[in-house]
Amino acid sequence: MEPEVTARADLRQVAKDAIRREVAQRAILLLDERGFDETTVEEIASAVGISPRSFFRYFPTKEDIVISDLPAMGLLVEEALKARPADEKPWVSLRAAMAPLVRTAEGDPENILRSTRVGLSTAGLRAKTIERHTVWAALLAPVLADRLAGSGKHTDMAAQALAQSALACLYVATLAWSSSDGSDSYNDLLDEAFESVGG
Repeated sequence: MEPEVTARADLRQVAKDAIRREVAQRAILLLDERGFDETTVEEIASAVGISPRSFFRYFPTKEDIVISDLPAMGLLVEEALKARPADEKPWVSLRAAMAPLVRTAEGDPENILRSTRVGLSTAGLRAKTIERHTVWAALLAPVLADRLAGSGKHTDMAAQALAQSALACLYVATLAWSSSDGSDSYNDLLDEAFESVGG
């Protein structure tokens, strides 16, 4: 592909991503005010100033407004885990690997809290979040298994148990953070959750 064509395609993608973020931010605000189940795609599109058809160009479903960033966040946690010292205890590494999530929450607490509230507001969305965490566990477990190699005959199971336990801690800490409306430190809540399991 010619450099000029590539540059134009890159600019289009940047513009699309910017619009997508703006649509998501406004949509989350509306969903938080009115309730997820009570708000239609048509109402979201109208509030944002686009057509429902345009909305679906950015988000395949209404749920994707809330959960579509989760896969990318999982990759950040995986990269953070890979970067931890090889001789560090796996549980310590897992807690440290949650740092990108803390930075995101601390960097934009109002919007992240709002998105978290919406994500926890219905059984369906909570199930989707847990489902995505299963995908995260599939990313984290092989990294852990490499570190656990030679420590027992069920290394893969041990790695999965560690990954799933860490994600359970993440979930309950996030729930507590949301319940406190951000008045409690997300970082401290994660520390407390991890210590309650690993301490």
